[in-house]
Amino acid sequence: MKRRLYLILLTSLWLILSARLIYITYFHGGSSAKYLSLETGLRDLPSESEWMNIFHDGRKMGHTVYTIENKGINGYTIRSSTHLNVVFGGLESEINLENTAVIDTIFRLNAFSFRMVSDQYSTHVLGEKQGTIMTLDFIQGKDTTRSEIEVPEELYTYTAIQPMVASKGILEGETIRVPAFDPMSNEMSDVLITHEGKDVQVIAGEKMILNKLRLEFKGIPSIMWLDDNGLTYKEETIMGMTMERTTPELALAKSKSAEVDLLNGFAVIPSHSISRTHRLKELVLEIEGISTELMQSLTSQRQEIIGSDPLVLKLSPRSTPINPNTLEKYLRATPMIQSDHQMIQDRSKKILDEVSDPKIASKNLTQWVYNYLEKRPVASISGAVDILNKGVGDCTEHTTLYTALSRAAEIPTKIHIGLVYVQGRFLFHAWPVVAIEGEWLDVDPSLNQFPADATHIVLLEGDFENLTDLIPILGNVKITVLEQTY
Repeated sequence: MKRRLYLILLTSLWLILSARLIYITYFHGGSSAKYLSLETGLRDLPSESEWMNIFHDGRKMGHTVYTIENKGINGYTIRSSTHLNVVFGGLESEINLENTAVIDTIFRLNAFSFRMVSDQYSTHVLGEKQGTIMTLDFIQGKDTTRSEIEVPEELYTYTAIQPMVASKGILEGETIRVPAFDPMSNEMSDVLITHEGKDVQVIAGEKMILNKLRLEFKGIPSIMWLDDNGLTYKEETIMGMTMERTTPELALAKSKSAEVDLLNGFAVIPSHSISRTHRLKELVLEIEGISTELMQSLTSQRQEIIGSDPLVLKLSPRSTPINPNTLEKYLRATPMIQSDHQMIQDRSKKILDEVSDPKIASKNLTQWVYNYLEKRPVASISGAVDILNKGVGDCTEHTTLYTALSRAAEIPTKIHIGLVYVQGRFLFHAWPVVAIEGEWLDVDPSLNQFPADATHIVLLEGDFENLTDLIPILGNVKITVLEQTY
């Protein structure tokens, strides 16, 4: 139900971690070989694939493999493949991520192909850069949605950052900053790479003195260790995730069942249980691990900050006043929220059957989406049309389909992403917010709530384009229940 957000966050994290770290194999031993010619590109390009096992808190959850092909004056093609075998609340799922980047001779991004395939859904994103314009094709089933975004002239992607750094060289204590694009989240931000000197690590029982590099993207830190020949031996990031260099045989070997349950791993158990959530008038929580600055732009009559150190929130199921100047953007179609697609338009009209009252329409849509979608955790970046055709999903599929149907009915609708209390714990979750009678009303088609109860904590707002902002929060949140008012 709520579990698919874990997958998006996790796979985004692993793409950020693994793809951008891999080709440190271009640092060729010692200071005398740190600087390579920009004109000739990489020397002694390794032709073998690099294999890594992926672990969460010491338990294997998959593997990755990376290769790079030298195309001479046409630059390079870098391929990365990631296989994850994980559990969502007891249900095993296999996810495959394929990423191909076409880069020029000095490692700038020209084009990419990203594909995510799971048990239920398949998503394919193609990108091509011409000057400062990136054309994106979002492909699901028989439907292709095209959009364009403005990007920097000098743009890199994670798989190309390391050969680019190697071509320029990096000294101990030095930091390099480059603009990078993440093909999964379609986000751009600077990546910072810092050489932090030598460090001792034990790899496969052997003590090694390795070079330590720190990378940071959108506040997400990663550490990697490599030898003087440039071979990467270990990488780690937040949430207890690590990768270690291995052989193809050990990478491909897997246990009979998945070992990592993401739902249990990232659930937040509060200090006290919350009873009768549907009757809550107010809920006061003290929250650690989430900054007050992050929450300030999300304050409303429904979610008030009443303390900043530590953060204390007062939550209620109230609706909140609308700024009418902001409504237009909440009627737009996007590659995921395909409210202008004929199938979505037709289904919205059929469900509402000429209902004109926005409140009744929103309530009917909440009930319809709740009943229509089979409640199963899925791994996908799904558009509304694909969800309508497949009829299965968790909170993200419920929210995406609802939002598209609601916008198709000319009801401004936005999306909240955050936490919700279910069965004794807070889970990462998504839900729609609709404009009704001059106010925003939170609803929840995943839980069949109209309006959504007071346990919904908003951390982000948007059409799933900024999910990586949640990654630093994962595993760090603690919640103390201070007051429950009925």
